[in-house]
Formats: sequence, C-alpha cells, structure tokens
Amino acid sequence: MLEAVGITGLAARVYEELVETDQLSVEQVAERCGISARQAASELRTIASLGLAFRVGGRPVRYRAIAPDLAISTLIAQREEELRAARATMHQLTAVFQEASRVRHPDTHVEVVHGTANIARLGVRVHEQTQRQLRGFDRPPYSHEPGTNYRLEGSRLAVGVTYRVIYDSAALAIPGRMTDDIIPILSAGEQARTWPELPIKMLISDDQFALVPAAVTTRSIDTTFVIHRSPVLEALIGLFEAEWARATPIPGTGSPPAPDGPDPETAALLAMLAAGMTDAAIARSLSWSMRTTQRRMRQLMTDLGVTSRFQAGVAAREKGWL
Repeated sequence: MLEAVGITGLAARVYEELVETDQLSVEQVAERCGISARQAASELRTIASLGLAFRVGGRPVRYRAIAPDLAISTLIAQREEELRAARATMHQLTAVFQEASRVRHPDTHVEVVHGTANIARLGVRVHEQTQRQLRGFDRPPYSHEPGTNYRLEGSRLAVGVTYRVIYDSAALAIPGRMTDDIIPILSAGEQARTWPELPIKMLISDDQFALVPAAVTTRSIDTTFVIHRSPVLEALIGLFEAEWARATPIPGTGSPPAPDGPDPETAALLAMLAAGMTDAAIARSLSWSMRTTQRRMRQLMTDLGVTSRFQAGVAAREKGWL
C-alpha cells in the first residue's frame, strides 16, 4: 500500500521491520528480511533519504524508524503537491492543444448538441459557468419553460455576473411573461432591452462561447451549435452589441418608481409599445381584457399629451421613461 507514496517492494518491508523494533543494524535487517547485507544497506539508505528513518550513532551503525504518521503524511503531502502541479500543467497543455487544434481543424470551433433535454441541461451549465457576463437574444421557441432559469440567474446576479438580454416582441407576447418573469428579474439586476424582431436566438457566455439553435420546430429546439472562440464568435458578439445599441431599454420596474416616472404596469406597457406589439398581443401578455388595454393606452397618451402610439414612444423617451 505504500507504493502510492514512492515506497516500493523491499524498501517497504525494511521500513515495516524498523517500525516493529526500536532500532536495527544492517546485519539484523539482512537477517530479518532474508537479503544480503549489501542489499540491506542500500534499502536503509533509500528509506532514510525518503525521511522514513535515521541513523543512530555508535558501532555497528543502526537505523531507527520515524513515526509513520509523521513520515508518511509528509510523503503524502509531497505527492499531493506533485499531483496539483501535474493537474495545472494538464490544464495548460489542454488549452494549448485545443487552441492549436482549432487552428489546424476549423471544424472544432463548433460543437453540435442534439435533443431538447440535452440542450436544456447545457443552458443551465452556461448560467453556472459564466463568470463575468452573459448576453442573450431571447425569442421563442424554448428548450424549457420560459422563466425557469430565473432563480439560477438571480443567484448569478447576486455574485456579480452581469446579464444583458434583448427580448423579441414574440417573447414579451407570451401570457404572463412580462409580469411573472421579466419584471421580477429586472429588480434583481438584469439589464433588459426589447426589439420587434431579433435575427436569431442566442446566448453568449463571457467571450468564450455562444449557443445558437441550429434546428427548431414550432415548439422546441432540436439541435444547437456551441461556437467556441473564433472569428464566428467575434461576429456574434459584434451582432449582439449592434442590436443592443439600437434596442429600447425596458425600465427597471422592480424598484419603486420615481416621483415623475411610470408605475410598473405603465412601464411594461411602454416596453411592449416599443417592441411594436399590437393591443391584442399586449392584452394577452399582461392578462388584460381588450377594454382594459385600450383604456390604459388612452390614459397613457393623455398623460404624455400625444395622439398616436408613435408619438407616445417619442414622448416617453424624451421624459426618460424608456
């Protein structure tokens, strides 16, 4: 069992003999182990160099064992340090290998993940592994129920991870999505904007990789690309930043409104107007009747002193509500 810390075969047997006695000479070790005096002397020098025994003065020369809990624990600590160093070297070499492989084999920039369940699990790992910033284009369809990752997102926001998400109007139109999911996560710190129609669905973790659906049905995602660091990833990051710059901010309605600002429901209504949603879509999303939606729309226009939806958006921007 001592082979794991470098004490092999005959050396281990000699050490065990020393542990069982007070001290032994070379000749006594040779006799007990059934080996020559020359072999005994060599093995005693070996275990002494490993810190397992020491020479006792006098004639003949004798050796005494060092307590196993001290001697062997020291060897274990040394071996653990060697393993840590080896593991660090392995990670460094792996990173070099992967980068070199991508240069030699461009197809390794992209992995393919199949199956809705696998894609859902991958999405959870993306949240867990992101250290600095997660950027996303949010639009249907989904590999899991919308909003189910918000608890995980909240825990990542709490430790300093930045979330920037652009919501497609189709995402906002899902009944209850705005009030039950988006408004609560805004109060936790998510930065959110909206745009009528996003070009793709996407998640970008730090600047390391992106998830982009490759094949979708009307209700689920069947295949997803994992795009690693490459010119393709840089292009996707550039696409996100360009869309972010022109998208309309969704007000942080989770915090108390400013004295002259919109209440939470009005802020949600403004975000949906900015996304180009119809009255019917707004009614479904906020679980309002058409009559309530139209009444709230008229009240908003009156408060802003305008007569059209377009003017309402302009006026809301001028007042700093969007």
